[in-house]
Amino acid sequence: MNLSRLDLNLLLVFTAIYNEKTITKAAEKLNLSQSAVSNALNRLRYTLDDDLFFRASDMMKPTKRAEELAYPIQNALDQIEQSLSSEEFSPLTSERSFKFCLPDIAAGRILPQLAEIFQTEAPKIEVVAVSTSKGDLEKLKNQELDFIISSDEALRNDFKSPVGQRFDEYFNSFIIYKDRPVCVGRIGNPFFDENEVSLENYIKASHVHVSYDGTIDSPVNDYLNKIKKPRRIAMSVNYVSVAKEIVRSSDYLITLSGHLASFFNKANNFVIAPLPFETEEYSVRLIWNKRSENEASHSWMLNILSKIQERNFGKDGDESNHYYKNPDNKFGVPNIRGD
Repeated sequence: MNLSRLDLNLLLVFTAIYNEKTITKAAEKLNLSQSAVSNALNRLRYTLDDDLFFRASDMMKPTKRAEELAYPIQNALDQIEQSLSSEEFSPLTSERSFKFCLPDIAAGRILPQLAEIFQTEAPKIEVVAVSTSKGDLEKLKNQELDFIISSDEALRNDFKSPVGQRFDEYFNSFIIYKDRPVCVGRIGNPFFDENEVSLENYIKASHVHVSYDGTIDSPVNDYLNKIKKPRRIAMSVNYVSVAKEIVRSSDYLITLSGHLASFFNKANNFVIAPLPFETEEYSVRLIWNKRSENEASHSWMLNILSKIQERNFGKDGDESNHYYKNPDNKFGVPNIRGD
């Protein structure tokens, strides 16, 4: 296509409609009338010979062609804006706010370290932390979030969406650490035999499940349903601290990641056992929008997070040689160094 035929302002309209999902919201974002936005969309449709968007349930949904164009157009506009901007980023004076999406245990590990760094290097920088929920990848794509810290397991429903299926197109990431699920119960829990749990007892027990959005999907449930031995989840809660108290005061079991179990059991008053069936290792990683890499402030924060990751978990996130041993538990789980 000859770019001289294309009004580049139409690309701003395209990205606004794509991100805001309605003509009304796109017009508000661009400070234009709805008719002006509609006219611009019609011009772009004619130029590109595609409908680009169609109305469905009060929303403007992108066509396949629009989906293919979305990231290249947004990335190009970001680079143009960054190139023309004369503003320089200085951590010492910046009042930039970063929005993180991460579970509470990860927040407890990372945010105190950021606070320590900010005191001397970036006293006016702000961080807003929100819990994980459905559609996090979509929010990150739309730059409503700056970073996500999550396991592939926790994001598995998001990976099924069109955005998740095209993960490499929109996002970059690095592995913070690798982990496996383990079974946790109170010391004296009758479902443990010499600090191990059999498949029969695991199925017989009532379970607590930690879910930030109320869903109870997990690879463990998938496996148990596949072998026709489903477990009973008696309680699903959205706070690890609440789950901990439930397990402490009952014979309920909980299945956690090895790192979370280690954090859970700092006082050595729980039994941590391997699950009575094979489980696959999974990764916990930091994820960000590729478009944000053009920002100096984002690059600075990414460098800080990379250093924190390396200091706590090593360059490759593999802690297989570092174990926390409960004297009353034969099973070692990866230790979070720095505790």
